[in-house]
Amino acid sequence: MHPLVKRPLEKAISSPAVGWMTQRRVRGKRLILAYHGIIPEGERPAGERALFVKERDFCMQLDMIAAEADVAPLDRIDDPGNGRPRVAITFDDAYAGAVNVGVRELTKRNLPATIFVVPARLNGHIFWWDALSDDSSVLDPWLRDFALRELGGREDRVRAWAATSSLPTSHGLPAHARAATRSELHAAVASPGITVGSHTWSHPNLATLSDADLVAEVKGSREWLRSEFGGKAIDWLAYPYGIDSGNVRRAVQAASYTGAVRIDGGWHLPNEVSPFARPRFSIGSGLSIEGLRARLNGVMLS
Repeated sequence: MHPLVKRPLEKAISSPAVGWMTQRRVRGKRLILAYHGIIPEGERPAGERALFVKERDFCMQLDMIAAEADVAPLDRIDDPGNGRPRVAITFDDAYAGAVNVGVRELTKRNLPATIFVVPARLNGHIFWWDALSDDSSVLDPWLRDFALRELGGREDRVRAWAATSSLPTSHGLPAHARAATRSELHAAVASPGITVGSHTWSHPNLATLSDADLVAEVKGSREWLRSEFGGKAIDWLAYPYGIDSGNVRRAVQAASYTGAVRIDGGWHLPNEVSPFARPRFSIGSGLSIEGLRARLNGVMLS
């Protein structure tokens, strides 16, 4: 839908009158939100821009979410409720902006959230998709598909291919667009209501791995998180790039996880989806506040 049409429509259907009529569609349902990076006030955008939300917008979104639904910890998203819609907030990749600024704003509002961590990519790491899209702000769809399908989404393979192909690669992204440090993550997890989950050990496309590599990715990350964060590490996994398969789901279940999330989808009833293919609604830079309200009210637009 063209932005010139979409924004006015979102504004119209996010009105209180429309919301009152549509909220019955989400009564008793669950919605898991997926964030990535948060841009602190005064900082410049960087990396793959669609993944980053400005701090100002994030704060407005949190206030709206808390007003429209019950915000629950991810590992308690399916607890019995009072019929009100229930929302869980998650972050993928443990970007420093999310770990620092995002958690600070959540803590101010006493809201819980889960950070999905890639243990091998902490301490200022620049993810390949941010490095390859920083100059243009948007990662080329063909490049992304090739990296995921042919190169397995593996950091070393993608960067080696980019070097031999003479693709421009950014090495100077600001701190908020890099992965958080281990100490920053510990500080965040010390906050009430903040937990961590697995985003695998190194963030490959799990559907392309051998059985042995698949097991190593999902078990290794879970074991590291539990040894590092104890009870603040929950047995949930977020599929890298949102890609899974039947074989991947079986491996995740066998590794003693209790749930796993994708990167697409919206409101759902827990008994209507697989616990190892839970849908999430991804929130990026292009979502207006009216668009978020419309979705929270049960009107899902493409």
